[in-house]
Amino acid sequence: MRVVLTAAIIGALIAGAIGIFQGIGDGGDVANTGIGGKEKLAKNAFTESAAGDCLDWAAGNPGDPKKVDCQLRHRFEVAGPLDTALLPGSEFGESAPWPGVARFAQIRDEQCAVIADRYLGGKRDPHGRFSVSMMFPSQVQWDKGARELRCGLQQTGPDGQPAQFSGRVADQDQSFKWAPGTCVGIDAARKPTVEVNCTENHAFQTTGTVDLSVKFGDRLSGRPWPSKDEQNAFLASVCPGQAERFMGGKAKLEATTLNTQWSVILEPSWLAGSRTAVCYLGLPDQGGFATLVGDARETLLINGKLPVPPPQAPPGRALPTPVPLPGGYEANPVEVPAPAG
Repeated sequence: MRVVLTAAIIGALIAGAIGIFQGIGDGGDVANTGIGGKEKLAKNAFTESAAGDCLDWAAGNPGDPKKVDCQLRHRFEVAGPLDTALLPGSEFGESAPWPGVARFAQIRDEQCAVIADRYLGGKRDPHGRFSVSMMFPSQVQWDKGARELRCGLQQTGPDGQPAQFSGRVADQDQSFKWAPGTCVGIDAARKPTVEVNCTENHAFQTTGTVDLSVKFGDRLSGRPWPSKDEQNAFLASVCPGQAERFMGGKAKLEATTLNTQWSVILEPSWLAGSRTAVCYLGLPDQGGFATLVGDARETLLINGKLPVPPPQAPPGRALPTPVPLPGGYEANPVEVPAPAG
């Protein structure tokens, strides 16, 4: 299976991040420089930012951004300004009312992807860990005359807020790179969401990552995208052993009744430079994932029940149950179904 979580997750994540950038309240508003309500809006790193700038701020305080070297940790990489003259009518006129979070989100969805793609030269992984976002003024700052909009790229953390990262997006592998043991949540449709504590409901638990460049060439090699079959053949030789080491042995892995799964990289992601696959443990269930609770190395519940391992290893597991997930997830052909919830 394939780490393309953003296709399903980012819709929710960006909405959360955009609220943070908007900064509800006077203390953490974008472009808030501490000036009084009757004074003119002062310029800051956000209002003066240009494509290629990297901005950082103290956690929870996006209203006080600082421009930093992009090799340092930062929360937002500016892809470019959004020309509000291109937007309908007088929506951004001097006397226009504040558009509101929902409208800003709509503008982001309609305008920012094009700006981000142009900024990255067409090499944005649509399924990677970086999402397209937009910084915009709060109502307080809007009323003072702020109209600046900036499209950019962010990496969303487990808390739904913009997380710090180092380096320019264009210069790095955009794949998800969860640490071994990371649990990724599950929604009502049984699809993966975001990183969560393993004591919470989750879809799967990672056992580690695999650098596909070792087998198929790095991002600068110019080598063509390896087919899903080629990737699956290689990962089938790596992930099972990795899972056994993660669990502390084959017997402990089998006792969980979980399947060893992995991600594959789709061609658009490969062309953008992504080279990292993820190995993880999970079970298919009703067109998605079974709900897991607990670390697989400790006490684990599957759909609310303790796993019951078979008395002996079966001679061969059934053909894979299709798991319709965001593009790139491919079911491991070695699997057993989840217990009924």
